[in-house]
Amino acid sequence: MKSKLYYLVRKFLGQHQRNELKLVQYKIEKKLARYKKQFYGTFSEEDLFQELTSKLPTNYEILMVHSSYSNMLPNYQGKLTDLLHLFKRICGDSKTLVMPAFFFGDRKYNYDINRYYTDHGEFQVDRTPSQMGLLTEIFRKHPEVQVSAHPTHRIAALGPLSQEIIADHEKCITGCGKGSPFDKMASKRTLILGCGTRYYQCMTQTHSPEDFLIESAAYPTRFELSKIPVRLKFNDGKTIDHILTLPDKTGYQRKLHPFLRKLLSNQEMFEWRFHGVPFFYAYAHPVQEALLGAARRGKSAYSK
Repeated sequence: MKSKLYYLVRKFLGQHQRNELKLVQYKIEKKLARYKKQFYGTFSEEDLFQELTSKLPTNYEILMVHSSYSNMLPNYQGKLTDLLHLFKRICGDSKTLVMPAFFFGDRKYNYDINRYYTDHGEFQVDRTPSQMGLLTEIFRKHPEVQVSAHPTHRIAALGPLSQEIIADHEKCITGCGKGSPFDKMASKRTLILGCGTRYYQCMTQTHSPEDFLIESAAYPTRFELSKIPVRLKFNDGKTIDHILTLPDKTGYQRKLHPFLRKLLSNQEMFEWRFHGVPFFYAYAHPVQEALLGAARRGKSAYSK
């Protein structure tokens, strides 16, 4: 039911309207917070650490985290900084922690990337805030975190593989395609973790096989491509000229649920709830291969 409502909202409302709806939802949930706590109970940072370490497999090099702190409230009693500390604690020194630090234009342009970059023509790699939630922005600004140079699908990484993951993102044709951090993560033991969110709402890895095949015009759903010159600017004064390639998906709806759910087993993508909060994990490689295989059979998650 929730997935159907999610797709109905995305079908009939633009990004600005969806953001306004989220504010209304937030106010309603704030009023219901007391009842949610009574019904589901509360949990601390330590409770969540024990839950994740008991549920997550250990055979991975990279942990790619998608999270919604607001959706974890009021049941989660910790602060944002506690949540970041938890993920760093899970990864330790041997694993690499990755989060999205995406940017899709601003409210003035109704988050229309094409219009925004056609007018602005530049992206401040080290300064532009992440639009993927406050946790990702706190992570991006961490002094040891490195970010990739891409105007829409920038990622932030901390750990032994961070430099390898972010390298040459600005040279990629598309944000998630060949040579991108998502392509690299699919070639390694990358575990994708969702906290307070569902896979069909956030899993960017699913765009990697799309972009990979769109670049070679082999994707079963054909999109027109626009190419926009964007100058990438860095704090040290360095600049890079980048061509932002955007597929025009106007008139199409993407229904990842139940499309992906049918392609993966419960072992390949595991979903559960903890004190009423949704969680999931999946390895990047099976996700990549499942969607590539479906596309090569002429199937995609898009419909008119």
